[in-house]
Amino acid sequence: MVWVTPLLMTMQLMAVSVLIAAVIGILGAWAGFRLQSGGRVANLFSRIFFTSMVAAAATPMILHATAWEATAGKFGWMMLTQTGARTDSTGSYGFFVGLAASAWIHGVVGSAFVTIATWWGVGRVSPVLVAQSRLEMGPNAAFWRVLIPLASPWWIASLVGTALLAATEMTVVDLYGYRTVADQFYLFYAMDPSPMAVATTCVFPLAICAAGIGWLLVSRPVRRVGRSRTIERFGDGDAGDRHGIWLAWGLAMSVAVLVIGVPMFGLLTKAGQDVAVENGAVVLTWSPWQMASRLAKTPLNFGSEYQWTSILAAMVATASLVVAWPIAALGRQRPRFQSLADAFSIFLVCIPGPIVGLVVVHVFQTDVVGFKTLYQQTLVPTTIALMVRGVPVAYWIVRSGYRGIDDTVLQSAAMDLSPWRRGWLIDRPLLMRSAIAAWLAVVVTSSGDVPASLPVIPAGVSTVGIRLFGLLHSGARYQEACLALGYIAAVVGLTVVCLGRRSDRRVRV
Repeated sequence: MVWVTPLLMTMQLMAVSVLIAAVIGILGAWAGFRLQSGGRVANLFSRIFFTSMVAAAATPMILHATAWEATAGKFGWMMLTQTGARTDSTGSYGFFVGLAASAWIHGVVGSAFVTIATWWGVGRVSPVLVAQSRLEMGPNAAFWRVLIPLASPWWIASLVGTALLAATEMTVVDLYGYRTVADQFYLFYAMDPSPMAVATTCVFPLAICAAGIGWLLVSRPVRRVGRSRTIERFGDGDAGDRHGIWLAWGLAMSVAVLVIGVPMFGLLTKAGQDVAVENGAVVLTWSPWQMASRLAKTPLNFGSEYQWTSILAAMVATASLVVAWPIAALGRQRPRFQSLADAFSIFLVCIPGPIVGLVVVHVFQTDVVGFKTLYQQTLVPTTIALMVRGVPVAYWIVRSGYRGIDDTVLQSAAMDLSPWRRGWLIDRPLLMRSAIAAWLAVVVTSSGDVPASLPVIPAGVSTVGIRLFGLLHSGARYQEACLALGYIAAVVGLTVVCLGRRSDRRVRV
C-alpha cells in the first residue's frame, strides 16, 4: 500500500502534463505550419519558431526547473511581486507548488516535443493530398480535419514521451515536494532498494512505453510521397486568408514567449535582482549593472562546476557516439537487428535515472579487482550511468542520418570495401553532420542529467546540474540564475563553434 499514493500522484502528474503539452504544442504546430505559407517574412519566422522549439526540447530539465523557479517559484520575480514568496496560513508558498508547478514545467517542456513532432508528421503527408484538402475545405479546416489525424502517430508519440518523462524524472517533483514513484524511490529506497521498489518504479513507465509502441504499430505512420515542398508549391492560395495568418502570428509568438521568453526573462531578472523587506513589505530592486557584475563573476565562482561538466559531457558524448554508430550502421543493412536495437534503446530511456545510478553503484562495489578504485577515484562509473541515455540519443540521430543515404550507395560500397573501410571512407563523410549533431545532443542531455549522475558522482566532483539541484533546494536568490545563464551561453557557443567549423570545412572542400 505504500506505493499506492505515489502511483496515483504519478498518474495525476502525467495526465495534467499531457493535457498542457497537447494544448500548447498542437496550437503552436498549427501556427508555425500556417506561417510557412504567409510570405517570406512569415516563413522565416516559422523556421526560427521551430528552431526555438528544438532548443527548448533539447534543454535539460534542471535548466527548465531553474528558469521557472526564478520566474514563479518561492523566490521568483512573479511571486515576489505578488508578495507570494511568504508562506500563507497553510505553510505553502503561493500557488506554484506541488502538482501545479510540476505539471506546468513538464507540460511546457512537453509542448516543445509536441510542436516538433506535429510539424514533422504534417510535413510527411503527401503534397497532393494536402493540396486537394486545401482546395476543398480551406487551409485551416484541412489542417485540423485531415493533416492532424494523419499525423497522429507523431504527436501521440510525443505525448507518450511527455508522460514517460513525468513518470521517470525526479528533478522537478523533488524540488516542489510532489512525491511520484521515481521521487519516492530516490528519497527512500535508493540506498537500500527492495525488489518491490525497483519493480514498481520500472514497470509503470515500461507499461506506458509498451502501450505507446503498440499504438504506433497499429496506426502505421503515413509516409510522405516524394520530396516536394508542400508550402512552396501549394501555398499561394493561402495568402488571401489574412485573418488566419495574423492569428498564426499571434499564437506562434505567444507559444515562443511562453516556452522560452518568460523563463529566460525570469533568469535575467533574477540575476540582477535584490530583495529587501521594509516594514513588512517586499521591496524589489533590479540593476543591469548588478546583473552584468554577477554574470561576469560566474565563471570564477562556478569554474569547477563548468570544468567538470565539460569533461564529463565530452567523455559521455564521445563514448556514446562510438557505441551507437556501429549499431546504427549494422541496423541499416539488417532490419531485424535494427528493430531489436530500436526496442532496446527505448527500453533504456524508460529506466528511471535513480535506478540507473543504483545499478552502476552496485556493479562497481562488487569484489572485481579495480572496480572500487574506479568507483571512488574516476569518472568511469558516472560516464557509464550517463551513457544509458546518451547512447539512445546518439543512436537515433545517427540512425536518421543513415536513412538519408540511398541503398545503392551502401550496396556498391559493400561490394568493394570491408565494413570498416566502408565506414571510414563512405559512411564517415556522409554522416559527419549527423555525428556532430549526435555529439552535441548527448553533450547537452548528459550535462543536465541529474537523476542518473547524482548517485555515482565521485567525491569532490560537482557538475552544473548537481550544483543547480542543490542551490534550488537551498533557496538561493540569484546564484542559480547566473549559473544557469552561464551554462546556456556555453552550450550555445559550443554549438555555434561546431557548426561554424563544419560549414568552413564544407566550403573548403
